[in-house]
Amino acid sequence: MINQIHSDKSLQVLVFVALPLLLLLIAAVFIRMRYRQPSAANFRTFSVSLSVVSREDAYIVYRDKDRRLELYAGSAERKQVLWLMIPKELADGDTHVVAQNLATGLVKLGFQKYKITKQGETEVIAGSP
Repeated sequence: MINQIHSDKSLQVLVFVALPLLLLLIAAVFIRMRYRQPSAANFRTFSVSLSVVSREDAYIVYRDKDRRLELYAGSAERKQVLWLMIPKELADGDTHVVAQNLATGLVKLGFQKYKITKQGETEVIAGSP
């Protein structure tokens, strides 16, 4: 009789405590995996990706058929303003194409506010509204 009572309590603990906690853990893992921000935006002619080195250092990597650029992005938090500087060695025509492609990629990566300038200049080439 006593064994029957203990087994009933064990079953109650299992059903009413352990099982809901397990289901909650599974739901949390599923939600976290499903709503994670993307780290790469691939297009037909170019790609933009976020490469996180440490908590305070990250790089935006731009690739197309002619070039590969690594642009320092600081902590790269998606809700703060992101300032990117395109190298001044790039020709003016290429600078505008790269800036527009970067802007398209940053939007797809989830960056809400960004400014793109040429290194050593203050004029914003592309930016969020």
